[in-house]
Amino acid sequence: MLESFMRLPRPTPPANHRDVQQSDLPPEQIRALDPVPKGRLAACVIAFLLGCWMLAVPVALIDQLKDAPGPGAAIVSGIVAALGVATAGVAGFLFFNARDRRRPWSVVLIGALAGSVIAAGLSVFQPGYGLLLAAPAVLAGVPALVVMARDARRP
Repeated sequence: MLESFMRLPRPTPPANHRDVQQSDLPPEQIRALDPVPKGRLAACVIAFLLGCWMLAVPVALIDQLKDAPGPGAAIVSGIVAALGVATAGVAGFLFFNARDRRRPWSVVLIGALAGSVIAAGLSVFQPGYGLLLAAPAVLAGVPALVVMARDARRP
């Protein structure tokens, strides 16, 4: 009975079964990862922040927007919130996969950013929004859009 509770020491595995570390490899087999373009990272961060802002503003203004006449405010709020979620989601995905050079994801982020900037421009005409969305979209979204478009054109 005492033997069933005792732990016997495990033998060390043979050398060919242990984990290979980078220091075990010859220098010609060690490959350094390509550096991540800083512009892409910056554009992803800015796009993520803009998407979060576009989601937060309609939620914060919900009391003012529910009293607005007509369905225009509700439609614009829905579009703004949907594009905010899409922009933040794609930007977050691309930030954490910045080394991935698949062009379709960059094109998706460019489209989401462009839609967010357009929706922010349309929100100026709705009562209650004012420049809460348009100013950040112009000051942050347009430069991020330019950087992502420039990055997508690179081979």
